[in-house]
Amino acid sequence: MANPRVRLPLFRSPSFLARHLWIDTRLARALRFDCTFQTSSVPLKNSQDDGNPQLFSSQRRPPIPTKSGPSPILNMKVECQYGSVCFETPSPAPLSVYHCHCIECQKQSSSAFGTSAIFPADGIFSLSPELQSRLGCWTRPATEGRTMDCYFCTQCGVRVMHRVRNADGTQHPTVSIKGGLVAGLDYTSAKHIFTRSAVVPIPPNAERHEASPPGVEGRTSNEDGQGKQL
Repeated sequence: MANPRVRLPLFRSPSFLARHLWIDTRLARALRFDCTFQTSSVPLKNSQDDGNPQLFSSQRRPPIPTKSGPSPILNMKVECQYGSVCFETPSPAPLSVYHCHCIECQKQSSSAFGTSAIFPADGIFSLSPELQSRLGCWTRPATEGRTMDCYFCTQCGVRVMHRVRNADGTQHPTVSIKGGLVAGLDYTSAKHIFTRSAVVPIPPNAERHEASPPGVEGRTSNEDGQGKQL
């Protein structure tokens, strides 16, 4: 819709125009004789600033409309160290977060433990052609005939995510994304698992399990803390 036009009375002085329209006094002198202009060209000063709430009240710009209802919740960003692998999580928050102290995760992370954020696999798998072209995959054996597909960036080598594949070839409905790659991940409620092989102290108030707790998402319950198969 076209902006309304405003015509100022000709008796307004240049100083009045300069004060209330935020313009130079010389320009105000010119406008004194031809004061028709678009409101989008010269912004009107808020009349409440000078204590006169009625001044030009009909010419005030309407507020910018906002969307009704709650703001949309954005998903989390995942990015490798190099920046080649970059995608969004399928949900705004993980199902669970684990600090795993098993030997396999110590080796994988080259650190004291590995951190995994568990998300639904839907929305990531099947991998898009572009994402698949930037990922390598190493598959290692797991328990009970399962295997674990371990995806990593082909540029920087950073481990990105894991997904367990059952003996019959079907895949688990969840995917384990490496915690350090998830921007803004909340670690406060992370659970410590396979703590019997921990090499660092576990915080006293943290939830902890010597092995894998029952029903843990994306992990098998029979892998011992030394990274061996029972």
